[in-house]
Amino acid sequence: MNFALLLIGQLILYSLLMLANEYAGTLLAAILGAICFAIWGLSHVTEWVEPSRVSRSYYTYLLTGWIAPALALIAFIALRGGIGWL
Repeated sequence: MNFALLLIGQLILYSLLMLANEYAGTLLAAILGAICFAIWGLSHVTEWVEPSRVSRSYYTYLLTGWIAPALALIAFIALRGGIGWL
């Protein structure tokens, strides 16, 4: 699957979730984005220590897994002027 399609699809999904329920959408985007970022970072460190035969698409899937929620959160906070449930 194309990197841009993955990113746009996840942006739409997170944006719709944040519009439907701001609290759940914000927390889900923050938690899933942090988990994907941690896995992505650990995968890169592990790859430096011991190279493996993991395909490049794995890293692009993980990259969209933390970039899309981060972009959705930043855009949502910028458009709303803050987080309403805080």
